[in-house]
Amino acid sequence: MKKHLAITVSRQGASFVYLRDSRIDQEEFVIFHAFNAESVKDILKETVSNTAFLSQEFDEVTLAWSSDKSTLVPNAIFTESDAQSIFQLCFGDNINKTEIDYNRIWEAGVVNVFEIPTWIKSFFIIKYPRIILQHLGTHALRSALDNNAFYLKVTLIISEGYFYLSMIKHNQVQFYSFFDSQSVEDVIYHLVFALQQKEFTEEKGSIELVAGNGQTEEHLNEIKSGLEKIKDLSGFNVTLAADFIPKAQQLCV
Repeated sequence: MKKHLAITVSRQGASFVYLRDSRIDQEEFVIFHAFNAESVKDILKETVSNTAFLSQEFDEVTLAWSSDKSTLVPNAIFTESDAQSIFQLCFGDNINKTEIDYNRIWEAGVVNVFEIPTWIKSFFIIKYPRIILQHLGTHALRSALDNNAFYLKVTLIISEGYFYLSMIKHNQVQFYSFFDSQSVEDVIYHLVFALQQKEFTEEKGSIELVAGNGQTEEHLNEIKSGLEKIKDLSGFNVTLAADFIPKAQQLCV
């Protein structure tokens, strides 16, 4: 029986999900009231110490870091440049270069360049030396490409203040970005606009909605209801993808 601990961390909180043979066994979620090194590490230490299932040994431990500072570049461009230069071109130079990292996504022929606080990495590496840390977008793309990726597949991961949006078609990444959002209407507007820009509104396909840390099923259902009322999206099947993030992490081990 394979035991997998899938951790997701954002600036809003962290979730710990214990999977046994790909099935959710137990989970724990904590909220960060302020995102600074000392207070977050204290909360994480307390959570790990006080949560019984986290005291055991796991066959695999993975972590998905969720932030909106992430961009994709083709392998060829990455080879001719470097993560720091690419990140600064997209997001400016106000991020310490030690906090810039990248994941290669070989099956898509791209590299995900992103920021992650070094203290987040060090905390979990000390606790779980064999941990695999990757950006949430990396896990999401692998999951989308792993199954039914010929017809247009749209994935949205809703987080506090922003959401992730990707589009996969013919087993290729067609779109990858993050958008600021404060309401259901913001999500719907940006999604429809992106589909129009790609000339995908007449397509038949699927839209999967995923809850990021701290997001409720009720909120996702409001988005689902709004999307289903839009005539241009009548060719899409809109679904809520349960346990998407922890299960997606199983593909990186």
